[in-house]
Amino acid sequence: MMNKQKTNLTKKFTNKELYRITWRWSTFLATIWNYEKMEAAGYLITMAPVLDKLYKDDEQARLHAYEVESQFFNCETNLAAIIFGMDIAIQEEFGEDGLEMAQAVKTSLMGPFSGIGDTLFSSVFDVIFGSIAVSTGLQGNFIGLLLWFAWIVFVPFVLRPWFCRLGYREGTKLTESLNQSLAELTKCGSILGLTVIGAMIATMVSVKFGTISFDGFEFNVQAQLFDAILPNIGSAIVAFLCYQFLDKFGMKSARLIYIVIAISLVLSYFGILTV
Repeated sequence: MMNKQKTNLTKKFTNKELYRITWRWSTFLATIWNYEKMEAAGYLITMAPVLDKLYKDDEQARLHAYEVESQFFNCETNLAAIIFGMDIAIQEEFGEDGLEMAQAVKTSLMGPFSGIGDTLFSSVFDVIFGSIAVSTGLQGNFIGLLLWFAWIVFVPFVLRPWFCRLGYREGTKLTESLNQSLAELTKCGSILGLTVIGAMIATMVSVKFGTISFDGFEFNVQAQLFDAILPNIGSAIVAFLCYQFLDKFGMKSARLIYIVIAISLVLSYFGILTV
């Protein structure tokens, strides 16, 4: 207990300061974004108060730290908070001698954290809360929209500051403890995200085939064939084709939506698709 209290007393940055630093990241992360250094300027602006405090008595070291922190950086915006929390802890402990170590931590973690963060936040949590908002909204219920809004507020105001404090408190030890848990979390999140997307396709994408008529013979393709095999096979086919063509041959989401609408109108006109 005494060792823990002693360690806490040696920390130079309070939770309030870390919160302000994290808020700088949320505000300026895309500042002067470019293909050469991407989020480097935003990262430097975030770390500027830290460098000013740690190297206030050594102008040369401070300028060198500014130069190091302005190197290439690109990471998923939420898990990036863990990285600059660790960066602060390393430089606080080792001073200018820790700059190369901090840079190595940034370089080694920003790739894996981007893959994990994009999967968890963009492909899982955003999809889950977004689908809840859409589903309840279609039913005339606004509770889903409130949940979506709460999630949007929760991420920058609560989650990112907590990530920063976590990285600052644990330092480089965090990389070892996070490896296993994040891998498992990503796997579970991917499964949950795919389940949610599958449910959305089955319930919100309506594709029904029409009736074939020939010399008095009528055959309802949807009711007599596909409903007996796989009721929502049309929805699955459309989702699969859209996924295959997206980002190929210059295809973007807006253009793909227009194409789907146009094809649906044509097929409906000829009776191939029905309501």
